[in-house]
Amino acid sequence: MRSNGRSALGARLSALVVLLWASACEIEKVAIPQTESRVAVHSVLSASSATQVVLLERTRNGSFEITVPFDIHDPVVSDAGAAESGAIVTMTTPSGQTLFAQEDNTVVLNSGKGAGTYRFALPGTDLERGGTYQLAIFTNGGATITAQTSVPLGAAAAVAEQRLFDRVRDTVLLEWPASPGARSYLVRIETPFGPRSFFTDSTRVRLTGELRNIDATSLPRVFVPGFPQAVTVSAVDSNYYDWYRTHNERISGAGLVNRVDGVIGVFGSLVRLRFLDFRVVAPQPEPAAGMFRFEGTQFERSVTPYLNLELYVESKTARADQSDALSGRYDRRPFLGMMGCVTCGLLGTVKNGRIELVMLLDWSAKDTAEVFTGEIRGDTIVGEYRGLGGTARFVRQP
Repeated sequence: MRSNGRSALGARLSALVVLLWASACEIEKVAIPQTESRVAVHSVLSASSATQVVLLERTRNGSFEITVPFDIHDPVVSDAGAAESGAIVTMTTPSGQTLFAQEDNTVVLNSGKGAGTYRFALPGTDLERGGTYQLAIFTNGGATITAQTSVPLGAAAAVAEQRLFDRVRDTVLLEWPASPGARSYLVRIETPFGPRSFFTDSTRVRLTGELRNIDATSLPRVFVPGFPQAVTVSAVDSNYYDWYRTHNERISGAGLVNRVDGVIGVFGSLVRLRFLDFRVVAPQPEPAAGMFRFEGTQFERSVTPYLNLELYVESKTARADQSDALSGRYDRRPFLGMMGCVTCGLLGTVKNGRIELVMLLDWSAKDTAEVFTGEIRGDTIVGEYRGLGGTARFVRQP
């Protein structure tokens, strides 16, 4: 009887599992309705910009797909956005003057790029500190958008202060003057893995070489040897602070503090109070670190795309079966009509004398120009390029 009971119970459990599985399949078949695409606006008045820009687009709702690579001259469209074009965008200054923005795609020199990017011919030096600016937008679809912002007080830092920063030895005490009326201060450090930024109510912060980038998934160090890294401090208004300190809940969309009437977005303002350009370095005692120069015949040197390597061991691995991380920069051979950087960033790895270097298009870890793989033979790195092919030799310099 007990055996029969167990069999009956097992049969009921099996039937329940099948029923639940079938129910789950039915749930998966339920179609989720497409959400309504809404207009979104993004504009931050900057006291250090040559012009003031308003980005106008529609929120994504799955009704379109764009796979164009990002173009700084076409920021909305090339970033998979749906530009809201043909709108009338005006701004009223504290003195009562009404300014009209021009959409970038209507400028002949832009070759049709810049849909959804509206530009006011108002240099940041002319922004009235403490004054309130009112934005008004009228879209082709009949939407009316209004917002206002008050520019923080303070003198804008226009030119970067050059500074050498040794990541192992140096600590920087960064200070700036108080900006009465500012809601907060934004500290931003550019890195190859994306910016590290945070708000503070203080007028000073201490930056060390061990600072980690919690805005990047793998928590890399903020300061990377071999890279130039801009450090800025800006006084921001309440609109900017509230928009960027809050986060959008992925399911409901709730959570953002929105002070734009009629749509979702931000119309804020900031004044850059400090602007530093760090040249990050570190000691180079390891065999894989140092200055390396291309070695070859006069003809080889005249055609090689890469002349010099400056390498650092960015971080040592804690495990013997993994590679040390490398960072640094490389020099390209100049040529007529050359585009992009002459000196660019690189990242890589080294393990048991085997080395791999990823040449970046500029200074961003997201953009690769070439990959070099090889080995360290005494004071020489010998290897091949993945794209170009051929053998190249780089010799350590004293």
